[in-house]
Amino acid sequence: MADKNKSNGTNKKTQQGTKRAVHTDIKTVRKNERTIRTLKRILAALIVLFIGLLIYATYPFWLPKLEDIFDKPAATISNDGETESGNFPIEPDEEDYEIYAVKNNLVTADAYSLVFYDENGKERESYSHSFSNPVERISGKRVLVFDSGNTDFKVYNKSGEIYSKTADDSILTGAIGEDGTAAIVTTSDKYASAMTVYDKEGTVIYQYNCTRRIMSVSIEDDGSGCCVCTFLSQEGQIFSQVSRLDFSTDGEQMVSENMDILALDCVLNSAGNILVVGDTAMYTLSNEGEILSSYEYDGELVDYELDKDCSAAIIYSSTTSNEMLIIAEASAQSDESYRKVEDVENVKRVAIEDDRVIVLSSDEIRAYAYSATVAATAELDREYTDFVYINGALYLAGKHGIDKLVFEM
Repeated sequence: MADKNKSNGTNKKTQQGTKRAVHTDIKTVRKNERTIRTLKRILAALIVLFIGLLIYATYPFWLPKLEDIFDKPAATISNDGETESGNFPIEPDEEDYEIYAVKNNLVTADAYSLVFYDENGKERESYSHSFSNPVERISGKRVLVFDSGNTDFKVYNKSGEIYSKTADDSILTGAIGEDGTAAIVTTSDKYASAMTVYDKEGTVIYQYNCTRRIMSVSIEDDGSGCCVCTFLSQEGQIFSQVSRLDFSTDGEQMVSENMDILALDCVLNSAGNILVVGDTAMYTLSNEGEILSSYEYDGELVDYELDKDCSAAIIYSSTTSNEMLIIAEASAQSDESYRKVEDVENVKRVAIEDDRVIVLSSDEIRAYAYSATVAATAELDREYTDFVYINGALYLAGKHGIDKLVFEM
């Protein structure tokens, strides 16, 4: 009986040992499974991270091709090219005039005055500026007019003159921002050039003295700062830089790398980069001023336009007697990102409106998507030298006057 009890005790111990062993094995298996699952998660995260880094490193090469697929219009819109009647054609008083779009108003500017028209060609107001060498700059609802080489300037809107000022030195160039902030660049006795910035009421809010010559100014939409294109000549070699200024802080917030061009204009774009158009090449700079990409012209610059989402230039090659349209989107971060259109000729003007690059030639007007595909066309019966785009219509300026053409794109 004792042996039996002893045997039972031994069996129980054995069973308990077996259970503990099985339990330990299960814990080990479960632990191993958890380890494997953790390793799989880590491996999956590493794979995703690697793919993400690979996409980031290579997207400048494949993104333009992908955009070409998705941005390509299904069909080119062919407009009838019929101009409207009524108040058109508008016949300005002077043969030599410029046209501008000021919000929903058409504006003509000549040596004596500014004239505002509504979209139907009806004259609203006319303002005389009495400048000997007037130059206009447009942004938003306002027009800056300065007397180039002299000291006076004025700011207008459709209701009339907002303010007029006299600079301390001769005016070289100027700019006006979307919010009405104006910048006047002048000569200086102590510096290569100087810039004074005014708020929308005409009060001085910022002054900047530059050891380089300021070529152009691009004011940010909110009026908080600007980018300036400057150039310097050393040992007969011209190079340019772009500087970033904050109107609430003294000094330059950023100075770009040197560019072997004469920088004509620049803009801080929607991608946070800076687009620069020069006499021999286009550049895209980072917000820190590093050169991200460039395109060197194979010919002479005929015309250009800058926008927050795109820059465009017309190049004429004297060797081939051909013209080319170059399009660079805001995100152009590789030299391959610049799109080229080679079948343009006799170009008079290029502009960027409503996500389209519009090109005026001697007998046709075309609108291109940023992918460089044709989005819309219209044949022209007359030859025009300039145009503006307002609310779905082109206002075309020529020797006979200004015509209006409804243009769907």
